[in-house]
Amino acid sequence: MTDSSESSQPITTAEIVAVADDLGASGGRAGPARLVALLFDDSIDAAEIVRCLRAEPTLAARVLKVANSAYYRRGGNVGTFEQAIVVLGLSGVRGIAAVGCMERIRVPTVGKVLDAQRFRYHSIAVAAAAQSLSQRARAGVDAEAFMAGLIHDIGLVILARLRPQVVATLSAFGLDQSAILQAETDLLGIDHASASALVAEAWHLPDWLSLALRSHHAPETGKRFTGTEALPALLAVGDRCSDEAGYGLWVPHSGIPDTAWIAGLGLHDETCREVAAELPDAVVRLTAV
Repeated sequence: MTDSSESSQPITTAEIVAVADDLGASGGRAGPARLVALLFDDSIDAAEIVRCLRAEPTLAARVLKVANSAYYRRGGNVGTFEQAIVVLGLSGVRGIAAVGCMERIRVPTVGKVLDAQRFRYHSIAVAAAAQSLSQRARAGVDAEAFMAGLIHDIGLVILARLRPQVVATLSAFGLDQSAILQAETDLLGIDHASASALVAEAWHLPDWLSLALRSHHAPETGKRFTGTEALPALLAVGDRCSDEAGYGLWVPHSGIPDTAWIAGLGLHDETCREVAAELPDAVVRLTAV
């Protein structure tokens, strides 16, 4: 928390890194930052993921619970991590474990803007939407889109931790998303998308992730996106899908996403509506522990 004299000061990079380190060290024996970094590392094989899960009983229980859920129709037949990987796929196991890691992060309550459950559901909804959009667009970054969606708004947690009064004030302005970003920059010295990118860097996550987080409210337009270049658009469109499904976090977006973002993914408006309609089931599946 900050006092009134601190709340008027721009947030520095050093402050953000310090809070990111604190968030990354909280909860569990290893802390979310180290575990998330491991789960984001494509060079880590299934055996290493299994070793990680065996050292983290809470994450292990989550993975096995989801693998045995009605969604996968396994009914208690999955009793080992190796079987869970067969059922869920390695990227699925990574994603479910990452959801568990993110739940360890302490999210402050700031008025009607932010609370732990709202942030959790929004993050998971955007992750699921971005992954589904990647699959439909054949962008080739399904797992990356899920992971990026999961932490795309972590910067908002940082801002709320450092300047809760300012964040609460911003929420009362009734501004649209682009105006909110500018207001954050004007009043705090940085917007939440840029703060998210700094968290990714502080946690030693991949460069493609920090780039995607920094630009997820203003994706590049004018070309067809593939690979990690598609991530900002996948996050932007996924964010709108989550709003349409009732999982909005900050300022609700109105209408369909920017048509240029959708076109850049090779998709159509109707696809976004289909993805939004599927999100409640996806959120239930990923949080049913």
